[in-house]
Amino acid sequence: MFANWIHVMIVHLAVIGTPLLLYRVWSQRKQVLDGKPWKANYSWAIILGAISATAYFTGPEAADWTKTVLEPYPQELVEDHALWGRAAFVIQVIAALIGIMGWASILQEEMPNKRIPLILIALLLMNTLVMLYTARLGGLIRRLDLM
Repeated sequence: MFANWIHVMIVHLAVIGTPLLLYRVWSQRKQVLDGKPWKANYSWAIILGAISATAYFTGPEAADWTKTVLEPYPQELVEDHALWGRAAFVIQVIAALIGIMGWASILQEEMPNKRIPLILIALLLMNTLVMLYTARLGGLIRRLDLM
């Protein structure tokens, strides 16, 4: 049950944090890439990757707990939620790796690659859409009457 609560609570941080980071990256896309705002963006990309990993790896136990509570258990809906959750996790990890690349450049006293903002915008936009759909599926698991 504990993993279920971790999953439910922490996944909301990723669902809210990803579009917020997308907004930050979009609004700061023309700023110098080794400045303080971009250091925060790189850090948030890494943090959101860790949050997404936690949400992803607590998912199976959350599904097991849900199976004991819900009758009828929406197996197909849970599987769809898991599939889209995996896609969101992979995209977020790639965005986190871009954040690590940005920090690695700065720590080596190099300017981060000028394509980083464009790549992060594309990844975060795609992941915002995937996460919103995944979140919708997750909500439907508990509220089948909303289908």
